[in-house]
Amino acid sequence: MKNKNVILILVLILGSLWSFSACQPNNKETAAQKELDQAGKNLKDAAQNTKEALRIERDALAVELRQQGAEIDQAIAELDRKMEKATAKEKIRWEERRRALERDRLAIQEDLNQVGENIEEGWAEFKNDVAYRMERIANDLKTNKN
Repeated sequence: MKNKNVILILVLILGSLWSFSACQPNNKETAAQKELDQAGKNLKDAAQNTKEALRIERDALAVELRQQGAEIDQAIAELDRKMEKATAKEKIRWEERRRALERDRLAIQEDLNQVGENIEEGWAEFKNDVAYRMERIANDLKTNKN
């Protein structure tokens, strides 16, 4: 009887060890799957956040470009008014200045058109180029107030 009890206890112990070890891989697989699902969700959220941040940056840059375009238009209009009363020598100088402003205005419009395109690659370089050009134009507008 003692042998039967010992054998029964051993069988129960072995059975519980077997059932415990059989559940372990399943728990590990479930945990791994949960981690994988969470990582996928985090990646999706990060992609969405990046997309939203890029949209906000583009919108802000477009606003700045439009403002600078308006400043250029205003400077051109002012030159046109001055040329009505200018001497021949002044007209030549102001016409040159007007052509330079028109080139800047065209560059601003091209930049504005590109902002609307989907240029995710090279965005940082594009943004830096535009910032440099806008700064140059702003300085030019400040120094050439006539």
